[in-house]
Amino acid sequence: MSEGPVALVTGGAGGIGAAVCARLAKSGHRVVVADLDLDGAQRVAAECGGAAVHVDVSDAEDNRAMVAHAEAAHGRLDVLVLNAGIASDVPPDPPLDLERYRRAMGVNVDGVVFGIDAGTAALQRTGGQIVVNASLAALGPEAANPVYALGKSAAVGYVRAMARPLALRGVRINAICPSFTDTGILGIARRLMRKQRFPLLSPDEVAEAVATVVAGAGSGEAWAIIAGRTPAPFAFPPVPTTLLPDGTEVVFKPFMSKS
Repeated sequence: MSEGPVALVTGGAGGIGAAVCARLAKSGHRVVVADLDLDGAQRVAAECGGAAVHVDVSDAEDNRAMVAHAEAAHGRLDVLVLNAGIASDVPPDPPLDLERYRRAMGVNVDGVVFGIDAGTAALQRTGGQIVVNASLAALGPEAANPVYALGKSAAVGYVRAMARPLALRGVRINAICPSFTDTGILGIARRLMRKQRFPLLSPDEVAEAVATVVAGAGSGEAWAIIAGRTPAPFAFPPVPTTLLPDGTEVVFKPFMSKS
């Protein structure tokens, strides 16, 4: 087996995922392109000198098989980019389209939770890391697409909550939160934005931000990626602390030292 770190990218057959595959390959990673669209994944893999694997990220067993495939092919896993995502196509007006809702949650939420669960043991062996592609919709209200915002907000919350448990295993995890990016997921809004000359991110710009996160040292961060601005971790406001009757602040410590 050849040397070099191994990166596994879900939703790698097109858009941001394909750009991430190309960027990580450029920086020396052996890339495994995972997607429901195996033909598309194989095309991207051929372009970046990588390998392809079929995955339905909403299926827990598929996620485990995907990680096992990467380890079997390359002997290790260093970077897991959970990029797969879909637009919900669920309007804010009732009644709720339950089928579309379940599909969106399956990809945008289950795909993150199952991916982290499947990849942690392999990443622990290499001191690796996870990057989750969320959305700027997770950091502010997205009134036009609340179900999409729900899923991406859940992803960011899960990344932040899992940072400490994963750190105890030597694994880093971060989220990226791109603003509107010039990909098919924008649907009909893409044409309207172009008509209004609204600045869109390119997939390559998002991929460059992923490379920055991968090369960094932080964990539990959510990087805001916005056209015209330098990508940076979003500064979440501090949560108010609990007060005792005498005014003393107290903080619950779920990960207390055993000493």
